[in-house]
Amino acid sequence: MNRRTPKIIRFASSLKVAIVLLILIAAYIVIGTLLPQHGDPSLYLERYPRAGSLIIALSLDKAYSSLIFRVLMALFSLNLTLCTVISMKGQVKQLDKGFFPSFQSEEFVIEDVEREKLLAYCNRRRYTIADDGTVIKAGTYRFGVLGATITHIGILVLFIGAVIGSRSASDETVNLLPGNQHRFEKQGFTITLDDFHMTFQESGAVQQYISTLTIADDDGTTTSEALWVNKPLHHKGLGFYQANFGWASNLQIADDSGAVVAGGLMRSGYSYFYQPSHLTIYLYNYYPEMGIGHQDQPVKMSEREIDPYYAVILYEFGEPVGSYIVAPGDHIHYKDLHIYFTHSVAYTGLLVRKDLSYPIVLTSFIIMLIGLFISFYLYPRFISYEWGRVVTSSRRNGWVFHQNVKSALAKKD
Repeated sequence: MNRRTPKIIRFASSLKVAIVLLILIAAYIVIGTLLPQHGDPSLYLERYPRAGSLIIALSLDKAYSSLIFRVLMALFSLNLTLCTVISMKGQVKQLDKGFFPSFQSEEFVIEDVEREKLLAYCNRRRYTIADDGTVIKAGTYRFGVLGATITHIGILVLFIGAVIGSRSASDETVNLLPGNQHRFEKQGFTITLDDFHMTFQESGAVQQYISTLTIADDDGTTTSEALWVNKPLHHKGLGFYQANFGWASNLQIADDSGAVVAGGLMRSGYSYFYQPSHLTIYLYNYYPEMGIGHQDQPVKMSEREIDPYYAVILYEFGEPVGSYIVAPGDHIHYKDLHIYFTHSVAYTGLLVRKDLSYPIVLTSFIIMLIGLFISFYLYPRFISYEWGRVVTSSRRNGWVFHQNVKSALAKKD
């Protein structure tokens, strides 16, 4: 077992495994970018008729929180952790002032250099110098060897933030019509939906859902922001995501004189009960663009309001008394009542998400930026000198480093 364990660890921490995992993770990220996320299931079934059921079954509508994505992230975190731990031993060794690489390269050589000139150059650049009287070895930016490790730690912190976010995040859905407001008391601000509209493809399928919000903070600050699918809005620790939409239809009930006696906005699949007549008005569906399908049944062709109709069923004392297909403004006459719909208004469904991981994710990016800066700009540099011959050594940008040293030593004092 002991003889096999190192092989397993080497395999789990190998670059090949990391590349495979990164490809799979990238595939999920692409899916999460191309597909609208956190939408209503009906959105995917309508927009992707052939693949909609598969998208929902594989949780691709929630790609970043799906079980498969989490497993891939966990495996990559394990690979990265093992790689970091294994490489740390060699990196710590290189931090020692007495460490110098083997200067075997014949490519980066500078001939006929004066000893005093090299020492002056190394002192100006704050090299750590080891001089035994014959051979001079100098090094600087030794800590740069930790750049990759710092970057890896930043990535691991990012993963930790993602896990905390998935565990601690809370969601709520807010449905708003244009002009509606919603108050967030704890955060101290109010949002107002200024506008909601959809754009369409030539086929009639919805291309994008766009909500324009005004955010009013308690300190008097107001901002206007637009959000759409895959372009969320963040404010005071809350994330706003375009999740779904629907139609609210304006019902009117009038008497024989034409006076409106009742009414209001209602959604498809909902009922309105008119008490005086014990009449229930059930809006079976609203069809923005209606067509006739199989068995002469109405079907929704698209969400474009081209030829709208309402499918309505009336119940009296709980018993069905009639079903109707009517256009906006068409009256349904029932006894002494006139029932009709004037128009419909699209409303937006916003997913409001509170995510405690934001500071952790921000910290992870700062750590990664520091690691990348160290790796690319503060990488270790070494110089060896013996009998007028200088050899430069650097694992990164070796040619540039060599040319810089060569140019500096060629200058006259």
